[in-house]
Amino acid sequence: PWTDDDNLVSDDEVASDAELDGMLSDGKADSALGYQAVAQLAHDAGIPCTGERIALATAVAKAESGFRPRITNTAGNAHGIDRGLWQINSYWHPEVSATCALSASCNARAAARISRQGRRWREWWTWKNNKHVPFMSRARAAQAAVCGG
Repeated sequence: PWTDDDNLVSDDEVASDAELDGMLSDGKADSALGYQAVAQLAHDAGIPCTGERIALATAVAKAESGFRPRITNTAGNAHGIDRGLWQINSYWHPEVSATCALSASCNARAAARISRQGRRWREWWTWKNNKHVPFMSRARAAQAAVCGG
């Protein structure tokens, strides 16, 4: 179960998010959050290198947010706001605070929990509608770089 402590953004995560914000504001968004960086976030959040779990997580994030950690969306939503890299919905996942959802590392931890460590992506519209598929080749390469294989 997700607890209030899981919503806490650690000092290290705050520092990483600040560094990321600096890169994004410098116009270096592509280098700040590329495939490998998101694959590493997924792995650090607890998604294992088993099968294509990291690749799927990375491709879903690309399809959901374009790797933009602070993006929000209400288009097409009957309820709530989709937030962050994996677009964690505020209505369906009220246990995930806005602060957590808009922190790249904390959002990754929430996505790992919701996807059962990368085993189930059916809650994501982009996965159900195969919108992640065009990104799988680069996501597999990122998984190989992160997982050493």
